[in-house]
Amino acid sequence: MHWSQYREQGFFLGIRLLFWVHHRIGPYAFKVTVYPVVLFYYLKNRSGRKAVREYLEFFSRRFPNSSTRSNWKTGFQIFLNFANSAREKLEAWFVGIPDNLVNFPDRSELHQLVSSRQGGLIIGSHLGNLEVSRALGSLTEVRVNVLVHTKHAVKFNKMMKMLNPLSQVRLIQVTDISPALIIHLSEAIEDGELIVIVGDRIPINSVGRTCDADFLGRKAPFPQGPYILASLLKCPVYTLFCLSSPDGYDIYMEKLCDRVLMKRGDREGHIHFLVSEFAKRLERYCRMAPLQWYNFYPFWDQQK
Repeated sequence: MHWSQYREQGFFLGIRLLFWVHHRIGPYAFKVTVYPVVLFYYLKNRSGRKAVREYLEFFSRRFPNSSTRSNWKTGFQIFLNFANSAREKLEAWFVGIPDNLVNFPDRSELHQLVSSRQGGLIIGSHLGNLEVSRALGSLTEVRVNVLVHTKHAVKFNKMMKMLNPLSQVRLIQVTDISPALIIHLSEAIEDGELIVIVGDRIPINSVGRTCDADFLGRKAPFPQGPYILASLLKCPVYTLFCLSSPDGYDIYMEKLCDRVLMKRGDREGHIHFLVSEFAKRLERYCRMAPLQWYNFYPFWDQQK
């Protein structure tokens, strides 16, 4: 199945339970409760276990000197890490992340972009915790527009405003790049706002709009959408990865290009180069935190 057809309602009900336990009873109760909840989902989600095992196998072959191996214990640890990251996501949305927990060595890159007031497109991934990086809005007081596939974006925005009136984050539900979306996002870029989109999920409706790139020693399909969008918005493009660490969170922001160029006769050449560069960066940061890539779907042999 396409990744968007997988049902995750049961797992997210479990995450809501864990979030309630953490904030109503305490962190210790969360640590006790998280194991049976995640174990239940780990045993139930056969396709998720298979996808994680495949990733770990490719990773261990690509980096044989790494201590990361493909076994049930490592796979279960990834599920546990995801449960913790999901709790952190909710905290990032509704409570906020203290600035002293964020290690952001490339912060000057962000401030330079914001001070230029030209806006920018940021490509993230399912490595680490992208939601924590949404603290960019509080760090710069600039609006951050996050493109998501959820159908409840409007309701979520209303809830965010009710729980956190100062939030600079806005969710925009999107399944394809439409003229109306381009106009809306162009206005955001003109206002100096940031747009965040993930680069490791193939599109829902734009069948065929992918590029194959080397990732962990094998060709894998990556979406062209973020780069087509950047070419239409005529704005600089950055990659962003946020990894959990013992001291908090490490955010890595790097410029990918000043503009995406769609030259006649070679419209996909530049996009293919950028996709390959994104895949290289994703692999590099996966090597730094191999148990933080939360992909529970067939990735290398995705059906479209």
